[in-house]
Amino acid sequence: MKVSAVIPAYNEEATIAKTVRALEAVEAINEVIVIDDGSQDGTFQAAREAGAFTFSLAANCGKGQALAVGCALAEGDILLLLDADLGDTAREAAVLLEPVMAGEADMSIAVFPLTAGEGGFGLVQGLSRWAIKRSGGPLLNQPLSGQRAMKRAVWQKLGVGYGFGIETALGMGVHRMGYRVVEVPVAMTHRRTGRDFRGMVHRGRQFLHVFITILRHWRWLLG
Repeated sequence: MKVSAVIPAYNEEATIAKTVRALEAVEAINEVIVIDDGSQDGTFQAAREAGAFTFSLAANCGKGQALAVGCALAEGDILLLLDADLGDTAREAAVLLEPVMAGEADMSIAVFPLTAGEGGFGLVQGLSRWAIKRSGGPLLNQPLSGQRAMKRAVWQKLGVGYGFGIETALGMGVHRMGYRVVEVPVAMTHRRTGRDFRGMVHRGRQFLHVFITILRHWRWLLG
């Protein structure tokens, strides 16, 4: 069973090489694909020099589109979707892969350790959590976690989201399509969005993307 790691990356020159090298050390992973989403720094070069198959988009198209391109290029039976800023902790992807490779789940979602005082105010998480639960899914701890392993069929049927809404789309549809999902605690770390102005802008954009995704799949909310 072939595993493809797919990483959307935008201006991640400082972290992408460590992330790629950590994944290449995971025995179960057969290929690492980095989609440079119109970066203005050396993300593309750093990823390629680290050993990833790298594809560059001409402009910043957003996370959803970058993932769509990466998954289309991937050859794996299992798709491993990861953020670019995991660094050395990307090796924890081995834990995330286990339930899918063992046939115990069709999609696994990483649950990060929480640190007091970090992150935002929970509005976007709450909206996504409500939509997933209302669509028949479980009450997920971290519905917006971008670290996921899934069978290719899950992505092919559900991998349609607007930008940062892709995780919500996957969560809303997974049970309606009869797939099994589990959350997996991992010792991963990445850059958390703060509560400063930049963080507020990011969360505002994220909220909009999740809201648009919910509107696009409103029929799933009807039970």
